[in-house]
Amino acid sequence: MMAIPGWLWPDDRSSTGSTQGPRKSLGASEIEHATSVFSVLSSPIRLQILVTLHERSVPVSYTELRESASVDDKGKFNYHLRRLDHLVCVQDGEYMLTDRGGEFIQEALYNGLILDNE
Repeated sequence: MMAIPGWLWPDDRSSTGSTQGPRKSLGASEIEHATSVFSVLSSPIRLQILVTLHERSVPVSYTELRESASVDDKGKFNYHLRRLDHLVCVQDGEYMLTDRGGEFIQEALYNGLILDNE
C-alpha cells in the first residue's frame, strides 16, 4: 500500500503515520482533494508559479509572478493562479505560498516530482 504524503490531506489533517493495523480507506472527498492537488503537477504554468514563490521566499508582485511564468495572456495566467488558491495567497497585493503550498513544493522537490534549479 502506498503512503499518502501529509500535504495531500484536506484541512491540514495528516495521516496517523502508523504502519500497524488496517488503514482507513480514502473517502470520496479525500480522493477528490488528492486529484485536485495532483492536477497542479499537470500544468507547467502552475508549477512555475509555485517554484518562483518558493525560490524568492518573499512576497512577489502580480507582474513579477506573471513574468516569471512567461505568460502574456492575463486571463490565462489568472485562471492558473485561481487553481492554486489553496497553495498561494495574496496579501497587500503580493503573492506568497501558504503553509500548505510550502509543504507541497518542498515535498514535490524532495520526492523528485519536479526538478529544483539549485
